[in-house]
Amino acid sequence: MENEVLRCIKGRRSIRNYENNEIPKEIIEEIITAGRYAPSAENRQPWKFIVVTNREEIKRLSEETKKQIGKILKQRRKWKRKYRELNDEQTLMFLRAVAFSENDTIFHDAPAVVFILTDDEIFNDESCACAAQNMMLAAHSMGIGSCWIGFAKFIENSEMMKEAGMPEGHHISACLTLGYAKSISKASPRKPTSDVIKWIE
Repeated sequence: MENEVLRCIKGRRSIRNYENNEIPKEIIEEIITAGRYAPSAENRQPWKFIVVTNREEIKRLSEETKKQIGKILKQRRKWKRKYRELNDEQTLMFLRAVAFSENDTIFHDAPAVVFILTDDEIFNDESCACAAQNMMLAAHSMGIGSCWIGFAKFIENSEMMKEAGMPEGHHISACLTLGYAKSISKASPRKPTSDVIKWIE
């Protein structure tokens, strides 16, 4: 029963180790087109995309993200209600390692970063998640690795995102890195179907 689409879905991995090669602009546009063809609530197509391929700008965005994480760590009592994970010591250790690393622990030195933006209308984030998944699968089908970068949420209110052209009233719904993979990890085991599917017949 397996076909090309299912093989693509099962073969995709989150990539955090990229070759130095640039991705041609037309390929990035094709990946975004796959996102634009995702289903969306009421066919609103609520997404906007900011693509960053300037390496220095990606470094600046990474440093700004780490700076914002550092601020949250310093004021974690204030943020504990919003981010319950700040109550977990292992999470705190991980965040400290990310925030104070000299390496690009945010975008992993990827040659391209794509921000998917939307406003606060109901179901827009779900629509953008569909677009992001389409993009990751399209990228994989073209031999390009990707990774969803959750940490990017920490810079959605920064001046840098305003300078990059994020419209007023919008937020970062998703952020993807794109690049040619240096290495690809093995598939993570999936939970058995008996644990995740309940049939009502």
